[in-house]
Amino acid sequence: MATTKKAAPKKAATKKSATKKADPCWDGYEKVGNKTKAGKSVPNCVPEK
Repeated sequence: MATTKKAAPKKAATKKSATKKADPCWDGYEKVGNKTKAGKSVPNCVPEK
């Protein structure tokens, strides 16, 4: 009986990370500067008006 290696599971892509690099926010949200979260600078996405 031969053993086969299974492929390592890939990390799930976050929403839009694979499709649009320029816009880090989800649909219906807009970037309004950056904020610090856990010591890192992340985009501050707020709902569009």
